[in-house]
Amino acid sequence: MLRSHFIPQFILRAFCEDDKIQYMDLASRTVESRNPRSVFSEYGYYPEQLEHDLNDKIEKVFAPVHKKILASTNKLTLSAAEMFLLKKFLLVSILRYNAKDALGEFLLDGMSESERALIFGKFFENIGKILECKDKVELTNFYQYSFVQSNLTLTTYAKDILGSYQIFVTSKECGREFLLPDKGNAWYMGRLSMEKVFLLQEMAIKCHNEMSLQTLSLVTPHDYVVFPLSKNIATICMSPFYKFVADNPEYTVAKSSIQETLGFGNGYMLKQARVSFDRNQKPIDYGFDIKPLCNRDVEFLNKLLLQNAISHIAFANKGKLGIEI
Repeated sequence: MLRSHFIPQFILRAFCEDDKIQYMDLASRTVESRNPRSVFSEYGYYPEQLEHDLNDKIEKVFAPVHKKILASTNKLTLSAAEMFLLKKFLLVSILRYNAKDALGEFLLDGMSESERALIFGKFFENIGKILECKDKVELTNFYQYSFVQSNLTLTTYAKDILGSYQIFVTSKECGREFLLPDKGNAWYMGRLSMEKVFLLQEMAIKCHNEMSLQTLSLVTPHDYVVFPLSKNIATICMSPFYKFVADNPEYTVAKSSIQETLGFGNGYMLKQARVSFDRNQKPIDYGFDIKPLCNRDVEFLNKLLLQNAISHIAFANKGKLGIEI
């Protein structure tokens, strides 16, 4: 039986200090200095074939992209192929922690098998479906709940990850570090989480704005999902709503109160990548500014990551988190 990691080891190594990671059991509040091979893992967590597929079909091919991201300082350029791998990796990451564990058996007990299939699908199958996708078109099929291979879980996460726009943030300048929850990510729902839908509907009706309708089709209650990639770098999948309002000079609510709306950052955080296109208007590459965070921003995101953890968190240095754990 293989030891399965629900967070890849190359991510774990990016949270090490002196080749060790600090691993905390939230129930007992005990912290151990561990080898990264022994954390966020369980023997037989995945079937053996799925364990091999995770390694061969996403981890091996994304690891060089991850290395490139961590080696960047203020600027980062990703090719269209690298962006596809990033999005695929993040979608697999959000699926590979068993949702049943996180949701609790009580939510599933009252459902029939057909109801479970429509809402959650099957844990191993959901991961496998995304691993098999070879391009962006195949991935975006999962936007549609009616797509025969999809279910509500896959549709929602596909919109959260694939329908979002990417930003990268760093904690290096303020001297703080990110913690890593067992789920590997955290989602946020703020004061506009549900209001986004009504604002976009109003914009579509009032201004006959086609872009607002396209954005509306991708919006979920989640404002963003944050994925720490190392102790100093995180990537955030921002709701397309914020890209829409950032590009719309008539709409200033989110931009004028970004700290209140998102819990961290400022209007600069809404800035999306610079995209280069070929003559057929297909993206060639994406240019990112890696946005520096202040102490307060990192503390807020760490609190969010802690709240989204189920049983364990990990970090490099407790004194650099900026929060009590």
